[in-house]
Amino acid sequence: MRSADPSLKDRVGRMHRRLLLLQRLLQSPGDTDGVPLLDTGDERRDSTLGEAICELVDELTEHARILTSIPSPISEWQPGDGPDDERWRGLTEIERREVLAIVSGYENLIGWGEEIARRPGMSPQKIHEACEYLRAERARIERFRQEMGFLERRRFAG
Repeated sequence: MRSADPSLKDRVGRMHRRLLLLQRLLQSPGDTDGVPLLDTGDERRDSTLGEAICELVDELTEHARILTSIPSPISEWQPGDGPDDERWRGLTEIERREVLAIVSGYENLIGWGEEIARRPGMSPQKIHEACEYLRAERARIERFRQEMGFLERRRFAG
């Protein structure tokens, strides 16, 4: 992986910021007539074409905004990365089962920790800290499961 090349997420983020600037520049002021986008002498044609350009920039801006939320590892793609790159390879069935077993074990450990935290004798502060930590870990597992679902759909689509 070449670290000099920006990732897909970096490129899309930069494009989104530039499109937002362009979008802002093309917006006409509310009360006054702004500087026309085009001036060919045909006011009706210039207005129609200007509106079409603004609509196109708005559409591109929305597409770029959506692309900024691409999940990892796809968001880390860089120019020159080939389809046989180890990072983009799908999990084998054995790897998938192993990962899911680890997640299941981790979830059981969190459940056990939650049960221990509820036992009498712990200080309220310690109980609160333990519960916050365990809630964060549960959220982490849920994010991981969602990403695994994405990878599963990709595996069956390909």
